[in-house]
Amino acid sequence: MKSLQLTDFGKPLQWNEYETPEPVGKEVLVKVSACGVCHSDLHIWEGYYELGGEERIYVKERGVNLPLTMGHEVVGVVEAAGPDVTGVKPGDKRLVYPWVGCGTCKYCRSERPQMCSKPRSLGVYTNGGYSSHVLVPDAQYLVNIDGLRDEQACSYACAGLTAYSALKKAMPLESDETLVLVGAGGLGLMAVQVVRELTDARVIMMDIDDEKLETVRSLTPGVETLNTSQKDAVSTIMEMTANAGANAVIDFVNNEHTAKASFGMLAKNGQMIMVGLFGGKLTFPTPVPALKNQTIRGSYTGSLVELRELIDIIKEKDLRPVPVKTYPMDEAASLLDRVKDGKIIGRAVLTP
Repeated sequence: MKSLQLTDFGKPLQWNEYETPEPVGKEVLVKVSACGVCHSDLHIWEGYYELGGEERIYVKERGVNLPLTMGHEVVGVVEAAGPDVTGVKPGDKRLVYPWVGCGTCKYCRSERPQMCSKPRSLGVYTNGGYSSHVLVPDAQYLVNIDGLRDEQACSYACAGLTAYSALKKAMPLESDETLVLVGAGGLGLMAVQVVRELTDARVIMMDIDDEKLETVRSLTPGVETLNTSQKDAVSTIMEMTANAGANAVIDFVNNEHTAKASFGMLAKNGQMIMVGLFGGKLTFPTPVPALKNQTIRGSYTGSLVELRELIDIIKEKDLRPVPVKTYPMDEAASLLDRVKDGKIIGRAVLTP
């Protein structure tokens, strides 16, 4: 099999050829038909996450070893299965849940492997989908997507799942409450696509790009948009909510500026959910969350159960799809540059 691999952090990806693995036990060999390019891939490629100031955390310190085949948003066709596999057979098209854990801890046993302390996530800690094939350790991580296009479905494994899980954490919200979504990138658009299936609360999407905000309005009519490039986000949201603030804020950017604004616009009893990995620091007066009964929490991807829920919603509701553009696998490196520059509207997907 051919794999486009990261062999040195920050350097061009390289094609390498290996013998195609033969699955054993519960393993399943999937031939890749589509693989999304995610902002997390950019951090892995660069080799670090920004922590604010001059501080960084390096991915090699978190167990990422090279060479690595990145790519964790994978749709493909089952090519072969180990002797202990049940539920799938060669020829089946499946979405791969990439957030594989140790398989034995309480989180893995309850289908929450994204919370495992010994992760083996595909495309992060083990080889992923920038390849002709990917070896999946267990058929339980394969989700039926019959009826969905490959290039649409692949990004539900990360961007869609991450957005859906963050939205669920913000629930319940009543119709007279306000949810603010920060960032109309891939995650934000995925959230807009599905938000009306979870709440009839007022929804306001913030971004600094009018084209992205126009895409938001076309995806889900009734979602309000706010361009904050020349407006103070906090004062504007306070004005829009009669000084009550936002009952929930989901920050899909989560840099120093957006996090500060998200905290500043949070209502009493409100919840701030930090999702994005752009990096920075957040400081605030420590009595405020206690006095206002506020919650500040993180949200990392989502569970296997949530991915199945999301796919069921997408299938049943026939929701308007997020914009997707496909590219040949050879263009992965140039796409990472475009992701870094914020020039992608919707999702970019690689095809073999």
